[in-house]
Amino acid sequence: MEETSRPRISSTLYPLFALLCVTTLVLLFSLIGIFTRPPNLLAAFWPANAVLLGVMLRYPRLSSPSGWLGGVIGYLLASLFTQDEAFKTALLTLGNLAGVSVGYLLFRRLDLEDRRLRRPMSIVFLLLIAMAASLAAGLVGALINPLLFQGSILYGLGFWFASELVNYMAILPVILTLPSPGSLSQWRTLLFQTPVSWASLLPLLSFLFSLLLSLLIAGPGSIAFPVPALLWCAVSYSVFATSLLSLCFSTLTLLALSNGFLVISHDAQTQYWMFSVRIGVMLIALTPLTAASIMAARNSLLRRMEHLAHHDHLTGALNRAGFWPAAQLMLDRLEQHKLPVAVCMLDLDNFKRINDNHGHEAGDSMLRAFTAAVRQHLRQGDLFGRMGGEEFAVLLPNTARQQALEIVERLREAVARLGVQDGVGNPVRVTVSIGIACQRQGHVNLDRLLSQADKALYRAKHNGRNRVEQHQEGEPDNANPPHPYEH
Repeated sequence: MEETSRPRISSTLYPLFALLCVTTLVLLFSLIGIFTRPPNLLAAFWPANAVLLGVMLRYPRLSSPSGWLGGVIGYLLASLFTQDEAFKTALLTLGNLAGVSVGYLLFRRLDLEDRRLRRPMSIVFLLLIAMAASLAAGLVGALINPLLFQGSILYGLGFWFASELVNYMAILPVILTLPSPGSLSQWRTLLFQTPVSWASLLPLLSFLFSLLLSLLIAGPGSIAFPVPALLWCAVSYSVFATSLLSLCFSTLTLLALSNGFLVISHDAQTQYWMFSVRIGVMLIALTPLTAASIMAARNSLLRRMEHLAHHDHLTGALNRAGFWPAAQLMLDRLEQHKLPVAVCMLDLDNFKRINDNHGHEAGDSMLRAFTAAVRQHLRQGDLFGRMGGEEFAVLLPNTARQQALEIVERLREAVARLGVQDGVGNPVRVTVSIGIACQRQGHVNLDRLLSQADKALYRAKHNGRNRVEQHQEGEPDNANPPHPYEH
């Protein structure tokens, strides 16, 4: 989470909090790597470095000197469980920090959208930076391998590079897309693109089945069994959910391979065999992440297009195309529960004079100020739309006549207090005339209610403007005004 909200921990205590928090995380995930590694070998899965980098990026306040010190302390405490000598611990810690530091410096150059993997190219940046960070760790590994394990420089480079790359590509997407703390419904929205149902769980179930199938059927192709299911998950779920599944795939596959539960070759395993397998697993995990990122960008574009199609570009209120179906849906629910409704038509008085005397820029500013004032005085659940020009409509659900009159009267008074300035600093003021039509229950016809409210609006204009008029029961609906009211 980008920490834009007010911190809950005082500035004097935060360095201590950062130290303890990072120390605990690095120690915990280092121990996970230590306890899952084969005897006398380096860990096949070492999540601590990726977690440290992800936390520093996701929570920038932790990337302080005390936070980095906490990372060093976490590595040193974890080494107590391996009983390594001080020289070996220092070299391994140097290798860990080398990759994390390079990754942090490069990631900080990206903007927030790319750091949160919200664009298709973000995955490319993620891969390139992860490769650079892994190479930095690999260069240290090339020096360490001959000193500590009597191995070759090339193998040390390849082993560290491949291991770090897999860990970064598996873990970083989860942390970078981690949602902020919130309600269960918010997390469900981030996990699933659609409401939770048995149909929405089918991609997940197919992924779990494919993992089981890869364990039951031995052979080199078995690690690719989950690919179709992962792609199905990528187009069905969010980037965060897909990154979680990719992490599960990478982690379980590498652990199963290193511990002999998954056999993809009965030939002798050379020192470069695991290097090849790690790169293959990473590329498989990268595929659904790319697809999920593309789907996220597509869905975001569709949401923006839908918003533009149903909202007025100047005021942000619903336009006629957006107001009509939303109002009809609301009226259907009110009719079903036999609840009252009030429909209001609002028109700014003498608005044409504002454009003529002060310019269209002042008119646009007044429309935006008017829209903001209306929103402030409407309740949550009320519907507000711009029907065209300076004419607006409001639907007040579950609202009786007297309550509706009180709401719009407060709104009228608020508009009368509005004031904007034109381009030369002259004050611009406006008033609004409002017509109301109410219905207690029964079948609700939106056309008829809007027509009734429009006729009441005409009467407000005819009787002096800056007033509220209501449609009277028994007044004929087809009583057209003698002429259009002036704006």
